[in-house]
Amino acid sequence: MSKHPYAGTRIGLATIHSKERAIAPPFRRLLGAEVVAAPDVDTDTLGTFSGEVPRPDALVETCLLKAELAFATMDVDCAIASEGSYGPIDRLPFLPSGVEIMAFVDRRRGLRLIETLSTHRTNWRLMQFGAGEPGVPEALAAMGFPEYGVFVICGSDSSRPIKGLASVEEVISAIDQEARRSEDGKAILISDMRAHRNPARMKILRALAWKLAKRLSMLCPRCGSPGFGHVDSRRGLPCEHCGEPTHWIDFEIDGCAVCGHAVARPRADGRRTAPRSACRACRTCRI
Repeated sequence: MSKHPYAGTRIGLATIHSKERAIAPPFRRLLGAEVVAAPDVDTDTLGTFSGEVPRPDALVETCLLKAELAFATMDVDCAIASEGSYGPIDRLPFLPSGVEIMAFVDRRRGLRLIETLSTHRTNWRLMQFGAGEPGVPEALAAMGFPEYGVFVICGSDSSRPIKGLASVEEVISAIDQEARRSEDGKAILISDMRAHRNPARMKILRALAWKLAKRLSMLCPRCGSPGFGHVDSRRGLPCEHCGEPTHWIDFEIDGCAVCGHAVARPRADGRRTAPRSACRACRTCRI
């Protein structure tokens, strides 16, 4: 560990939601680096889960912008940020899911790495209630409240979400208030996905931090830069019957984001041919 380029270094983390609790341990364990929350940053300027501030760009681009915030208030060479998106799956609207993006930027080496992690392990829910409607306590219990936070938002005006609700009575009062001022008579009850108010999301961030730290622990065999790892997959695994290329992955490519060095490696499962059912040429011949 002492020989790793990041051993003993400080890495800035752009967060106002205590993400260092999830991200710091893997970096300390695998790299010997200290992850520190950057002071005086406001990541909510780049989008909020409650919807009053829209995300300025796509997930990856916003995540990189967020990492840059750490450099403005810390004298460090490296910074980390994460960005998440949660909601229903298009094809399965009753099954919520999420994706987390984590960006690592090393300004001195010119290194930028992005790692992602998708999950179905989320308490994300969105429901609508009118003033005085029953069922709110049951809905809150299903969402994990009060251990898991919630927002209440007016159905016709998302600019003033109500946050920091601590009791069932406070949530019911907020729903009644926002439903009465809404044009459609509805208030939205939605899970608070901010990391410090969502233990399930904090676990996902910790798993993603392990993934990123493990990637950074691998050094390029040519230039010694951290982050050597998977950059591409090449399809074309030959058919076991006719030898024609299929859509199955043939080999993986590991590479360095600094010097561009890349090497090919075989599939992890050791497979050298694809089944005949995956071959378009064989399926065509059967018709």
